[in-house]
Amino acid sequence: MQKHLLLFFGFLLSYSLVAQSSDDLWGDIRERMVFDHVLDHPSVQYELEKYTDNQYVINRLAKNGQRYLFYTVSESINRNLPVELALLPFIESQFDPYAQSSTGASGIWQFILSTAREQKLKKNWWYDGRRDIVASTGAAYDYLTKLHSKYDDWLLAIAAYNAGPNRISKEIKKNLAKGLPTDFWSLNLPKETKAYVPKLLALVEVIKNPSKFSVDIPFLPNRPYFQLVTLPSQVDLMQVANISGLKLEVIYELNPGFNQWATDPNGPFHILLPVGIADRFQVILDNTDPSELVQWDKYLVKKGDTLTSIAKKYLIDFALLKEINGFKDDTIYENEELIVPRGPSWIKDYLNKPDIYYVKAGDSMWSIAKKFNVTIRDLSIWNDLNPEKFLLTDTKILIYPKYFKEIKPKPVPKNNIAYPVKRGDSIIKISNKFGIPKEWILKWNDIPDETLIYPGQIIELKLSELN
Repeated sequence: MQKHLLLFFGFLLSYSLVAQSSDDLWGDIRERMVFDHVLDHPSVQYELEKYTDNQYVINRLAKNGQRYLFYTVSESINRNLPVELALLPFIESQFDPYAQSSTGASGIWQFILSTAREQKLKKNWWYDGRRDIVASTGAAYDYLTKLHSKYDDWLLAIAAYNAGPNRISKEIKKNLAKGLPTDFWSLNLPKETKAYVPKLLALVEVIKNPSKFSVDIPFLPNRPYFQLVTLPSQVDLMQVANISGLKLEVIYELNPGFNQWATDPNGPFHILLPVGIADRFQVILDNTDPSELVQWDKYLVKKGDTLTSIAKKYLIDFALLKEINGFKDDTIYENEELIVPRGPSWIKDYLNKPDIYYVKAGDSMWSIAKKFNVTIRDLSIWNDLNPEKFLLTDTKILIYPKYFKEIKPKPVPKNNIAYPVKRGDSIIKISNKFGIPKEWILKWNDIPDETLIYPGQIIELKLSELN
């Protein structure tokens, strides 16, 4: 972590010394681009079509990147890396630090746990370095530099970032044995990796020539959004919000590495705050008694208490509660005094970031709604989806945890329905309309193939069997 802090302070100095040729961050990125790859490959053209005349995607890129893009760009410059690498978080996570894949990858750079450990990213109950903007960016560039040293080819390095170096090396050896080329385009790689590199190349081309694709890229100022502030000790993040005058939500957006209501008592001892607020905050912080920055309570064990019940009450990890009280086993006694952190009640609301679910083959709005105990209508609103349309595999679905218990699926009517098929209907549309699994509709009506329905056909919906 100390290494990343040094790099961060170096960036503040060295980037200011680099001639910024544009007030617009995108203009600066364009002038620094070095990738010169063939763009007429079918897979790149396929990705370019997604951007053509698609202003929504470009607006989302600018909106999501406004807090973090300047930092990923400036770090690439300081390390003499291609500036194009600074755009990888958009491909990985759409610059969402809370994004989590089905494989458990997390953060804007989507590190899985094993790679995070290799790159010395810390993870515990308090803190996840994969979501820390400064730490994860440093780790990602370290890793990409290492991969480039291994392959001496940026496309192969980027592919290895996605698929892992073992897979890339294996395919290179296979091609060498067959006397075949070993460039990225010639390797037999996973479907995801085959699309991953073209996605980046297409994005680079659109940013380089937006008018060519009938889009306008919203202005982003070519200056830092945040500044690093050194902390004397563990700090309650609500105190940070109070001192800085910022909403707590903003504190978490800039410091997504912190999992709980306070920073990790064992570090990192820094937070990120918007430029212009950081200096004033530092002055106030330096004149504040460290004991006021985080508070601990004493708890007197009552009859029937367990470490588990106390941990749940105070929103603290069970193992951590044992550790801070020096317990070697789970035994506690009535009237025994424990030390517990004063975890405030607001933590659940602010840490209830949406879960991210990626659609798998066979998924439907109904099956996803059932899986997360929400309604199809909720999914439609949260994700701006038409419930009657098919879900494409790998579509990103947002699910808000605070609704899991608060919102119950609407009760299904008890009456059976004889539904007349209309023009344009399909089994999946009927399934989504009534919130019934398509498999049940097929079974109730002895339909062997979901494509074998026609206008005027009567479909029985045995809703009474669902209650």
